[in-house]
Amino acid sequence: MRPTQFRHWAIAPFSFTSPKCNVAIPVGQGLLRYALQQSSLDPLVRAIRYRKAFDIQCPKVSLSGVILNRVDGNFLLRVYERRPARSEDELARLTYALGRYGLRLLERDTIDVKREPLFSNAREVWWHERYDVPLIDRLKIGASLDEDGPQPIFRLKKRARPSCDILAAVCALACENLVNLNIDDTRLGPRTMVCSGDRRHGVRCQ
Repeated sequence: MRPTQFRHWAIAPFSFTSPKCNVAIPVGQGLLRYALQQSSLDPLVRAIRYRKAFDIQCPKVSLSGVILNRVDGNFLLRVYERRPARSEDELARLTYALGRYGLRLLERDTIDVKREPLFSNAREVWWHERYDVPLIDRLKIGASLDEDGPQPIFRLKKRARPSCDILAAVCALACENLVNLNIDDTRLGPRTMVCSGDRRHGVRCQ
């Protein structure tokens, strides 16, 4: 194994990157990685940023960590095994403090992140992240989506006629933010809808 390969495998498990990320994001727990995988595949999320240490004192709260730039605003992402209990007064003060910096709070816990079928679908999509999609197949898939609009994977296969595995290909392209997949409602498979990732953020495949 070459030294560069060793460095990749040594570092990759502790960070997360995608085309939507401005930097590699430190990942200290598996649950956060899963949440970031899902966010990166969400067309409502324009960009994923990471801010280092930044604390405010009144109320005392850290604004460091993952920030999701979504079509409906900027959200400070917090991921927990179990969501913390807060009084209405505590939540109001926290909301006010975040609002001063143009942020809203997005809290997710184990139940949220591991909701099916999104949890398994997103993991499977990212499993194909490094699948090599030939240039000619990229062009065929892109042309079919541009000409015929959103379509299920099985129909895209018939129209584009790629030489590669179509499911693996669209998954890899989704990781590159080149196509969008409807993975929220049904199990990933031949009937999963695919649409062009032409930066029309906020449009979900239907």
